[in-house]
Amino acid sequence: MISMQTQNYPAYVFATVHNGQTKNVVEELKNNPNIDLIAPVTGRFDLALRLKQNTPEQIVQLVSKIRQVHGIETTQTLFGFNGINGAHFQNQMPLGISLFNVTSPIETFVNQLKSFPGLIEAWTTPGQFDIVALWQARTSDEIVKSAFEKFPTLQGMARSETLLAPTPLFKQ
Repeated sequence: MISMQTQNYPAYVFATVHNGQTKNVVEELKNNPNIDLIAPVTGRFDLALRLKQNTPEQIVQLVSKIRQVHGIETTQTLFGFNGINGAHFQNQMPLGISLFNVTSPIETFVNQLKSFPGLIEAWTTPGQFDIVALWQARTSDEIVKSAFEKFPTLQGMARSETLLAPTPLFKQ
C-alpha cells in the first residue's frame, strides 16, 4: 500500500485577486515552476491554477508561497484523488473548469463526463465540491452553451459552477 506521504495528487488552487492586480499576479506566478496551468477566469474566483503533482506536504508549501504573492486576497485548494485524464490541453483554446456537487455515485457521474466532448480531466475532490472537471472547446461560446444545455442532462448532478478561462496559460 502506498502511504499518503509518497502518493502524488493533482491540486487546483482558486484565487481571488485585489482589483486591478490580476496581470501582475499572473506575471509573478509564471515564474513558479510548480504551476502548470494559470487561468484568469470569470466567476467567483479571479484565477484558477493547477499545480504539478506533488505530495500533500509539498502542495501545502506551494499554496503558502502562492498566498504570499502581492495581490492575492484568498485561495481555496482542491485535491484530486480518483480521476480520469483524457486529451491533452490545446494552447490557444478556451478552458472550462466545472465544479460539481452530485447525488449519484461519483463513479457513475464521472463515467457520464467521459463522453463529454473536449474533456481533459475530471477528479473527485473532498470538500465543498465533489468533482472538478477541465475541458476545452473551440470558442468560449461553446463552453457557455455546454454548461447551460448539456450539464443539466447529466444524471445525479445536484449543482454545478463553471469558470470560464478564455485565455489560459499552459506551462510545460
